[in-house]
Amino acid sequence: MKGLAFILPLFALLWLGFSQNLFAQCVQGDCRNGTGTYLFKNGDRYVGQWSGGQPHGKGTYYFSSKERYEGDFKFGKFDGQGTMYYPDGAYYTGGWKENQKNGYGKLVYREGKVAEGQWVAGKMQKPSSSSSSSANPGAAPSSSMASPPPTTASGKNNIAGLRNCNTTLCRSGTGYYDYPDGSRWIGEFSNGVPHGKGICYYASGDRYEGQWAGGAPNGPGVLYSGNRATGAVWVNGHVMHELEAEEVVPNNPVRIEPTRGVKIYAVIVGVGRYTAMPSLRYTDDDAFRFYSFLKSPEGGALPDDQIVILVDENATRENVLRAMRQYFLKADKNDVVLFFFSGHGLEGCFLPVDYDGFNNKLRHEEIKQIFLQSQAKHKLCIADACHSGTLNYGLAAKGPAPVSLSRYYQAFEESSGGIALLMSSKAEELSLEDHGLRQGVFTYYLLRGMKGEANENGDNIITIRELYNYVRSKVRDYTANVQNPVLTGLFDENMPVAFYRF
Repeated sequence: MKGLAFILPLFALLWLGFSQNLFAQCVQGDCRNGTGTYLFKNGDRYVGQWSGGQPHGKGTYYFSSKERYEGDFKFGKFDGQGTMYYPDGAYYTGGWKENQKNGYGKLVYREGKVAEGQWVAGKMQKPSSSSSSSANPGAAPSSSMASPPPTTASGKNNIAGLRNCNTTLCRSGTGYYDYPDGSRWIGEFSNGVPHGKGICYYASGDRYEGQWAGGAPNGPGVLYSGNRATGAVWVNGHVMHELEAEEVVPNNPVRIEPTRGVKIYAVIVGVGRYTAMPSLRYTDDDAFRFYSFLKSPEGGALPDDQIVILVDENATRENVLRAMRQYFLKADKNDVVLFFFSGHGLEGCFLPVDYDGFNNKLRHEEIKQIFLQSQAKHKLCIADACHSGTLNYGLAAKGPAPVSLSRYYQAFEESSGGIALLMSSKAEELSLEDHGLRQGVFTYYLLRGMKGEANENGDNIITIRELYNYVRSKVRDYTANVQNPVLTGLFDENMPVAFYRF
């Protein structure tokens, strides 16, 4: 399987000859008069309706700073009815005019406080009686990175119709009980004490949902703490083993599309807006950059029917596995399949956007099985995620673009097939983002190496070994040896992964 590493030119040729203008472009659809996706140079992104080359109609604007506006646009500005979501969980919904809050609207803060009333030029004029006196209606919410789990305050106080087991002996059935430390149990009782299924709202603000006995989690349940969720089987409040959910994705048959030439099929995934994990700042941006490059001549000029990108709310477990099957299983023995994932990872799995603490993991074994089912000659998985190293090799002067593209596809025909796995870190390690780089550290140096910095011997052909040596050295230096990229597989170490077009 000597040729498994040469799939990397797919990214390399995307980056070589890359210009800053590629950061500002229509990456999908019609960004003139229709519906399309536009990636701005500063990292912002707009998805929605267009008129005369400007956002106009319904759409969503994603800020690189992680705010998000959903609603009406008029000639490139927020205008009409819309909702602005802030990174700390707060949001404003109501009227807008020329990018400012205007008309009736409601600002809901993370802690549940509400500022509601008439707004003019971004400032609230007169709060309604439902507004919190301590709220600052003229100020925007803070921009913390983490997205919190669902708020628990309303659930803790929602005891209407429940028995008060503080004053009544609840031998069975359901009710509520307040512990001396301020925690509250709402759920089943047995012989006068909390026992069975229910919810414990801790005084700290954490929340546990599941089986309970002896004043602690006992049995299967989920603990929501801060911005993390832990699903496990518990014994006296301690995790015994992680829960594994039964998850099935429809296994619809996919017809192979044989062709005489080489086709490249790509599934690109970026997840940053988690609900059960801390948010990530740059994963979605990286995914769109990879997508843009793959659509360019330097990256293979992939047509729409050979590439799909799934970002944030679209990157569910079911959507990712369905896309991999749809694209990878129609590849024939001449073709290339590529999977790129940027987001959170746990040991043995990647985490899609709908991961809730134990459901909807994207297990490495599932990815490996789809790769094995694909008849593609060349297969590549690149992952910038924590613990990605657990997906190991258990599988077994610039020339004109048309010339480079021809050489690129010819390289696939001349090379042997196989599977390459290029991971951002070892099995037991974390993968890091950096605010100075504005990318994942691994992805940042991967792309710099592909653009030519990994060209050790000066022959303008970057090999897989050159690229790996460069990335590993740079990432280890930058992270003080905390993160160590991994390359696994059987391949020819002199196999080219990039053309350096100077």
